[in-house]
Amino acid sequence: MRARLHPGHPRHSLGFTLVELMVAIVLSMFLMIGLISLLVSTVNSRSELDKTGRQIENGRYALQLLSEDIQMAGFVGASSSTAFATVAPVACPTNVAELGYFAMTSPGTSTVPLPIYGLNSTPGCISNVMAGTAMLVVTRVNTNVVSPAAAVASEAYLQVSTCENDTLPFATASGASAASFPLMQKNCLSSNLAPLRKIVQRVYFVSTCNACGTDTIPTLKMAEYLNGEMRIAPLVEGIENLQLDYGIDMDGNGSPDCYTSNPGSPPAAQIAAAVCPQTTPPYDWTAAMTNWANVMAVRIHVLGRNTAASGGWTDARTYAMGLATPAAGPFNDNIKRHVYSTVARLYNSSGQRETP
Repeated sequence: MRARLHPGHPRHSLGFTLVELMVAIVLSMFLMIGLISLLVSTVNSRSELDKTGRQIENGRYALQLLSEDIQMAGFVGASSSTAFATVAPVACPTNVAELGYFAMTSPGTSTVPLPIYGLNSTPGCISNVMAGTAMLVVTRVNTNVVSPAAAVASEAYLQVSTCENDTLPFATASGASAASFPLMQKNCLSSNLAPLRKIVQRVYFVSTCNACGTDTIPTLKMAEYLNGEMRIAPLVEGIENLQLDYGIDMDGNGSPDCYTSNPGSPPAAQIAAAVCPQTTPPYDWTAAMTNWANVMAVRIHVLGRNTAASGGWTDARTYAMGLATPAAGPFNDNIKRHVYSTVARLYNSSGQRETP
């Protein structure tokens, strides 16, 4: 006779067995591992996107800064600059006279500094220059005009005459005295003096550091003539290399005919007839100062890099930087890089040569 089961005491209690619990824990661990891996991958991808975004922004911004200043190079505030000869600028001027503006009674013998000029050696006013990178001097005057009475004593100004009675084509001085700027405008009234424009001279270069002494981030910097001295300011971090190709006008029409990496001493391969058609009569490439005066355009090549390393990445690439040789790289590090290039035309130089 079988015993009767009490209805209040079931044979089996509800719940997980030890095996079921262990299986659930293992499955949960796999799920957590998957979620963590996805989160890490998402964070890493976002970090790489941020690095790339900053690099693209920095590279393009560097091109914009250089292009805008090169396009304005040689501006003196009046079209009469066609009568002025050019001289090589002093890289580190300490006074107004060294800025290169020399006014003579005959406009044809007056001189202004070259609009742009490349440096082959590091001047004394800058330091920490990245080896093998270009250094460019840009000279011009500011687009904003200042009245002689409002000139600041510590700044250097250029005053260009448009009055035929003035004996000098222009005047340069600091703003210490309004008497230094007596030149007049077209109506030749002594009460209507020609306006002043602040003289701008800048040296662009790539530094091995942003805040030197505290980091090693390569940075595009600018040394600018201010208050009687060259002052250095960082512009764009993550710029590791700068190379420039100069377009030379060989026939005087304002357009570049051939490009060279060094107008002062053009490499033979860059000016050979096979790559650079010769003019009639043949263009004289041995006149360095003439070559610089004939630069009508500049091809700008900037090598931008991330400011932080990327795990799992090795940069074994080489980067073509225009006519400069050899190519940059391979760096064999964990930094991602990209070359940004553009062409900037010297409007003030080329425009004066164009036939209407």
